[in-house]
Amino acid sequence: MKKKSQNYQIFLPLAQKLKVLFPTLNREIIQAKLKDDPVVLLAKAIYSALIRSIIISLPLIVTGILISIKLLWFGLAAFPLVLLFSFFTGAKTPQRKAIKRVRLLERDLPYALRHILIEVKSGIPLFQAMVSVSEGYGESSREFEQIVKEIHSGIPEVQALENAIFRNPSLEFRRSLWQIINSLESGANVSSTLESLVDSIVNNQVLSVQKYGKELNPYTLIYMLAAVILPSLGVTFLMILSTFTGIKTSDTLFYGILVFLILFQYFFINFIRSKRPLIKV
Repeated sequence: MKKKSQNYQIFLPLAQKLKVLFPTLNREIIQAKLKDDPVVLLAKAIYSALIRSIIISLPLIVTGILISIKLLWFGLAAFPLVLLFSFFTGAKTPQRKAIKRVRLLERDLPYALRHILIEVKSGIPLFQAMVSVSEGYGESSREFEQIVKEIHSGIPEVQALENAIFRNPSLEFRRSLWQIINSLESGANVSSTLESLVDSIVNNQVLSVQKYGKELNPYTLIYMLAAVILPSLGVTFLMILSTFTGIKTSDTLFYGILVFLILFQYFFINFIRSKRPLIKV
Protein backbone atom coordinates (compact mmCIF):
# COMPACT_ATOMS: atom_id res chain seq x y z
CA MET A 1 0.00 0.00 0.00
CA LYS A 2 2.90 2.32 0.78
CA LYS A 3 4.60 1.46 -2.52
CA LYS A 4 1.45 2.31 -4.47
CA SER A 5 1.23 5.65 -2.65
CA GLN A 6 4.83 6.48 -3.63
CA ASN A 7 4.11 5.61 -7.27
CA TYR A 8 1.42 8.24 -7.83
CA GLN A 9 3.14 10.83 -5.62
CA ILE A 10 5.67 11.36 -8.42
CA PHE A 11 2.89 13.03 -10.42
CA LEU A 12 1.68 15.38 -7.67
CA PRO A 13 3.48 18.48 -9.08
CA LEU A 14 1.99 17.85 -12.54
CA ALA A 15 -1.44 17.20 -10.98
CA GLN A 16 -1.20 20.53 -9.13
CA LYS A 17 -0.73 22.32 -12.47
CA LEU A 18 -3.56 20.39 -14.15
CA LYS A 19 -5.97 21.18 -11.35
CA VAL A 20 -6.91 24.49 -13.03
CA LEU A 21 -8.52 22.48 -15.84
CA PHE A 22 -11.03 21.03 -13.34
CA PRO A 23 -12.39 23.97 -11.30
CA THR A 24 -15.39 22.02 -9.99
CA LEU A 25 -13.44 18.91 -9.00
CA ASN A 26 -13.38 19.65 -5.25
CA ARG A 27 -17.16 20.07 -5.12
CA GLU A 28 -17.67 16.92 -7.21
CA ILE A 29 -15.47 14.95 -4.80
CA ILE A 30 -17.57 16.13 -1.85
CA GLN A 31 -20.83 15.34 -3.65
CA ALA A 32 -19.56 11.89 -4.65
CA LYS A 33 -18.58 11.23 -1.00
CA LEU A 34 -14.95 10.51 -1.89
CA LYS A 35 -12.11 11.20 0.52
CA ASP A 36 -9.29 12.05 -1.91
CA ASP A 37 -7.82 15.51 -2.24
CA PRO A 38 -8.33 16.88 -5.81
CA VAL A 39 -4.57 16.94 -6.50
CA VAL A 40 -4.15 13.37 -5.20
CA LEU A 41 -7.08 12.18 -7.33
CA LEU A 42 -5.55 13.75 -10.46
CA ALA A 43 -2.15 12.24 -9.64
CA LYS A 44 -3.75 8.81 -9.34
CA ALA A 45 -5.55 9.38 -12.65
CA ILE A 46 -2.23 10.26 -14.36
CA TYR A 47 -0.52 7.20 -12.91
CA SER A 48 -3.36 4.83 -13.89
CA ALA A 49 -3.55 6.35 -17.39
CA LEU A 50 0.18 5.90 -17.91
CA ILE A 51 0.04 2.26 -16.83
CA ARG A 52 -2.92 1.54 -19.15
CA SER A 53 -1.20 3.27 -22.07
CA ILE A 54 1.96 1.20 -21.62
CA ILE A 55 0.00 -2.06 -21.27
CA ILE A 56 -1.99 -1.38 -24.46
CA SER A 57 0.61 0.26 -26.71
CA LEU A 58 3.82 -1.56 -25.74
CA PRO A 59 2.80 -4.99 -27.16
CA LEU A 60 1.77 -3.29 -30.42
CA ILE A 61 5.08 -1.43 -30.64
CA VAL A 62 7.13 -4.57 -29.95
CA THR A 63 5.08 -6.59 -32.45
CA GLY A 64 5.46 -3.78 -34.99
CA ILE A 65 9.25 -3.80 -34.62
CA LEU A 66 9.40 -7.58 -35.05
CA ILE A 67 6.69 -8.17 -37.66
CA SER A 68 4.99 -5.17 -39.26
CA ILE A 69 5.86 -1.48 -39.36
CA LYS A 70 2.12 -0.68 -39.51
CA LEU A 71 1.60 -2.07 -36.02
CA LEU A 72 4.53 0.02 -34.81
CA TRP A 73 2.92 3.25 -35.98
CA PHE A 74 -0.44 2.09 -34.65
CA GLY A 75 1.11 1.45 -31.23
CA LEU A 76 2.86 4.83 -31.21
CA ALA A 77 -0.41 6.58 -32.09
CA ALA A 78 -2.38 4.57 -29.52
CA PHE A 79 -0.14 5.62 -26.61
CA PRO A 80 -1.11 9.34 -26.37
CA LEU A 81 -4.74 8.61 -27.26
CA VAL A 82 -5.14 5.98 -24.53
CA LEU A 83 -3.22 8.20 -22.11
CA LEU A 84 -5.51 11.20 -22.60
CA PHE A 85 -8.71 9.14 -22.64
CA SER A 86 -7.76 7.22 -19.48
CA PHE A 87 -6.67 10.39 -17.66
CA PHE A 88 -9.88 12.30 -18.37
CA THR A 89 -11.93 9.20 -17.52
CA GLY A 90 -10.17 8.99 -14.13
CA ALA A 91 -10.51 12.73 -13.52
CA LYS A 92 -14.25 12.53 -14.21
CA THR A 93 -14.79 9.64 -11.79
CA PRO A 94 -16.22 11.92 -9.03
CA GLN A 95 -18.66 13.44 -11.51
CA ARG A 96 -19.89 10.01 -12.63
CA LYS A 97 -20.31 8.85 -9.04
CA ALA A 98 -22.12 12.09 -8.16
CA ILE A 99 -24.55 11.56 -11.06
CA LYS A 100 -25.16 8.01 -9.86
CA ARG A 101 -25.90 9.38 -6.37
CA VAL A 102 -28.39 11.83 -7.87
CA ARG A 103 -30.38 8.98 -9.41
CA LEU A 104 -30.37 7.01 -6.15
CA LEU A 105 -31.30 10.06 -4.07
CA GLU A 106 -34.19 11.13 -6.26
CA ARG A 107 -35.57 7.60 -6.46
CA ASP A 108 -36.48 7.51 -2.76
CA LEU A 109 -36.80 11.25 -2.07
CA PRO A 110 -40.59 11.64 -2.54
CA TYR A 111 -41.27 8.67 -0.24
CA ALA A 112 -38.94 10.01 2.46
CA LEU A 113 -40.53 13.48 2.25
CA ARG A 114 -44.03 11.97 2.40
CA HIS A 115 -43.00 10.06 5.53
CA ILE A 116 -41.76 13.33 7.09
CA LEU A 117 -44.98 15.06 5.98
CA ILE A 118 -47.18 12.47 7.69
CA GLU A 119 -45.23 12.74 10.95
CA VAL A 120 -45.13 16.56 10.92
CA LYS A 121 -48.89 16.68 10.29
CA SER A 122 -49.42 14.42 13.28
CA GLY A 123 -47.57 16.89 15.53
CA ILE A 124 -44.09 15.32 15.60
CA PRO A 125 -41.21 17.87 15.42
CA LEU A 126 -39.28 18.07 12.16
CA PHE A 127 -36.09 16.79 13.79
CA GLN A 128 -37.79 13.64 15.07
CA ALA A 129 -39.35 13.14 11.63
CA MET A 130 -35.89 13.30 10.04
CA VAL A 131 -34.65 10.76 12.59
CA SER A 132 -37.44 8.39 11.54
CA VAL A 133 -36.45 8.56 7.84
CA SER A 134 -32.73 8.10 8.50
CA GLU A 135 -33.19 4.45 7.52
CA GLY A 136 -35.33 2.61 5.00
CA TYR A 137 -35.02 5.06 2.10
CA GLY A 138 -31.64 4.23 0.61
CA GLU A 139 -29.35 7.13 -0.28
CA SER A 140 -31.94 9.68 0.91
CA SER A 141 -31.89 8.09 4.37
CA ARG A 142 -28.10 8.37 4.48
CA GLU A 143 -28.36 12.10 3.81
CA PHE A 144 -30.95 12.60 6.54
CA GLU A 145 -28.83 10.47 8.87
CA GLN A 146 -25.88 12.81 8.31
CA ILE A 147 -28.12 15.82 9.03
CA VAL A 148 -29.33 14.21 12.26
CA LYS A 149 -25.73 13.44 13.33
CA GLU A 150 -24.71 17.06 12.79
CA ILE A 151 -27.67 18.33 14.83
CA HIS A 152 -26.81 15.86 17.60
CA SER A 153 -23.25 17.23 17.60
CA GLY A 154 -24.55 20.72 18.37
CA ILE A 155 -24.91 22.26 14.91
CA PRO A 156 -28.14 24.30 14.55
CA GLU A 157 -30.89 22.65 12.51
CA VAL A 158 -30.84 25.25 9.72
CA GLN A 159 -27.04 25.10 9.47
CA ALA A 160 -27.12 21.29 9.23
CA LEU A 161 -29.64 21.53 6.39
CA GLU A 162 -27.45 24.10 4.60
CA ASN A 163 -24.42 21.79 4.95
CA ALA A 164 -26.44 19.01 3.33
CA ILE A 165 -27.30 21.34 0.43
CA PHE A 166 -23.61 22.03 -0.19
CA ARG A 167 -22.52 18.38 -0.24
CA ASN A 168 -25.56 17.13 -2.19
CA PRO A 169 -25.47 16.64 -6.00
CA SER A 170 -29.25 16.32 -6.44
CA LEU A 171 -31.07 19.47 -7.53
CA GLU A 172 -34.39 18.09 -6.26
CA PHE A 173 -32.92 17.30 -2.86
CA ARG A 174 -31.26 20.74 -2.56
CA ARG A 175 -34.45 22.49 -3.65
CA SER A 176 -36.44 20.54 -1.06
CA LEU A 177 -34.06 21.46 1.75
CA TRP A 178 -34.00 25.13 0.70
CA GLN A 179 -37.77 25.31 0.89
CA ILE A 180 -37.77 23.62 4.30
CA ILE A 181 -35.15 26.13 5.50
CA ASN A 182 -37.24 29.05 4.17
CA SER A 183 -40.28 27.72 6.01
CA LEU A 184 -38.33 27.34 9.25
CA GLU A 185 -36.83 30.83 9.03
CA SER A 186 -40.07 32.54 8.04
CA GLY A 187 -42.22 30.62 10.50
CA ALA A 188 -44.42 29.21 7.73
CA ASN A 189 -46.21 25.87 7.94
CA VAL A 190 -43.63 23.18 7.16
CA SER A 191 -46.32 20.59 6.36
CA SER A 192 -47.71 22.75 3.53
CA THR A 193 -44.21 23.13 2.10
CA LEU A 194 -43.58 19.39 2.29
CA GLU A 195 -46.91 18.61 0.65
CA SER A 196 -46.15 20.87 -2.33
CA LEU A 197 -42.63 19.39 -2.58
CA VAL A 198 -43.92 15.83 -2.73
CA ASP A 199 -46.49 16.70 -5.40
CA SER A 200 -43.88 18.56 -7.44
CA ILE A 201 -41.31 15.74 -7.32
CA VAL A 202 -43.89 13.08 -8.20
CA ASN A 203 -45.09 15.16 -11.16
CA ASN A 204 -41.49 15.58 -12.34
CA GLN A 205 -40.96 11.83 -12.14
CA VAL A 206 -44.11 11.21 -14.21
CA LEU A 207 -42.88 13.71 -16.82
CA SER A 208 -39.45 12.05 -16.92
CA VAL A 209 -41.07 8.66 -17.61
CA GLN A 210 -43.17 10.17 -20.41
CA LYS A 211 -40.09 11.88 -21.87
CA TYR A 212 -38.15 8.60 -21.73
CA GLY A 213 -40.97 6.82 -23.58
CA LYS A 214 -40.87 9.41 -26.37
CA GLU A 215 -37.08 9.19 -26.63
CA LEU A 216 -37.23 5.42 -27.15
CA ASN A 217 -38.78 5.83 -30.62
CA PRO A 218 -35.72 7.39 -32.35
CA TYR A 219 -33.37 5.15 -30.34
CA THR A 220 -35.27 2.10 -31.61
CA LEU A 221 -34.91 3.37 -35.18
CA ILE A 222 -31.16 3.88 -34.72
CA TYR A 223 -30.82 0.36 -33.32
CA MET A 224 -32.75 -1.18 -36.21
CA LEU A 225 -30.61 0.66 -38.76
CA ALA A 226 -27.21 0.00 -37.17
CA ALA A 227 -27.73 -3.51 -35.76
CA VAL A 228 -30.21 -5.12 -38.18
CA ILE A 229 -30.69 -3.38 -41.53
CA LEU A 230 -27.17 -2.15 -42.37
CA PRO A 231 -25.32 -5.39 -41.43
CA SER A 232 -27.79 -7.65 -43.28
CA LEU A 233 -27.91 -5.46 -46.38
CA GLY A 234 -24.16 -4.92 -46.25
CA VAL A 235 -23.38 -8.65 -46.13
CA THR A 236 -25.87 -9.32 -48.93
CA PHE A 237 -24.32 -6.57 -51.06
CA LEU A 238 -20.82 -7.96 -50.47
CA MET A 239 -21.91 -11.46 -51.47
CA ILE A 240 -23.55 -10.17 -54.67
CA LEU A 241 -20.52 -8.01 -55.45
CA SER A 242 -18.11 -10.90 -54.99
CA THR A 243 -20.27 -13.11 -57.21
CA PHE A 244 -20.36 -10.71 -60.18
CA THR A 245 -16.90 -9.15 -59.89
CA GLY A 246 -14.90 -12.07 -58.54
CA ILE A 247 -13.57 -9.95 -55.68
CA LYS A 248 -12.91 -12.18 -52.70
CA THR A 249 -14.15 -11.11 -49.30
CA SER A 250 -11.92 -12.22 -46.47
CA ASP A 251 -13.15 -13.87 -43.31
CA THR A 252 -11.62 -10.98 -41.35
CA LEU A 253 -14.28 -8.63 -42.71
CA PHE A 254 -17.13 -10.82 -41.48
CA TYR A 255 -15.46 -11.24 -38.08
CA GLY A 256 -15.08 -7.47 -37.95
CA ILE A 257 -18.80 -7.02 -38.61
CA LEU A 258 -19.60 -9.52 -35.86
CA VAL A 259 -17.31 -7.74 -33.37
CA PHE A 260 -18.90 -4.39 -34.33
CA LEU A 261 -22.40 -5.76 -33.70
CA ILE A 262 -21.42 -7.16 -30.30
CA LEU A 263 -19.76 -3.89 -29.21
CA PHE A 264 -22.59 -1.76 -30.61
CA GLN A 265 -25.27 -3.71 -28.76
CA TYR A 266 -23.26 -3.63 -25.53
CA PHE A 267 -22.82 0.17 -25.65
CA PHE A 268 -26.37 0.73 -26.89
CA ILE A 269 -27.89 -1.26 -24.02
CA ASN A 270 -25.76 0.64 -21.49
CA PHE A 271 -26.75 3.94 -23.10
CA ILE A 272 -30.46 3.12 -22.89
CA ARG A 273 -30.02 1.96 -19.31
CA SER A 274 -28.33 5.23 -18.35
CA LYS A 275 -31.23 7.21 -19.86
CA ARG A 276 -33.91 5.22 -18.03
CA PRO A 277 -35.42 7.13 -15.08
CA LEU A 278 -34.61 5.44 -11.81
CA ILE A 279 -38.01 5.56 -10.14
CA LYS A 280 -39.17 3.42 -7.26
CA VAL A 281 -42.55 1.77 -7.81
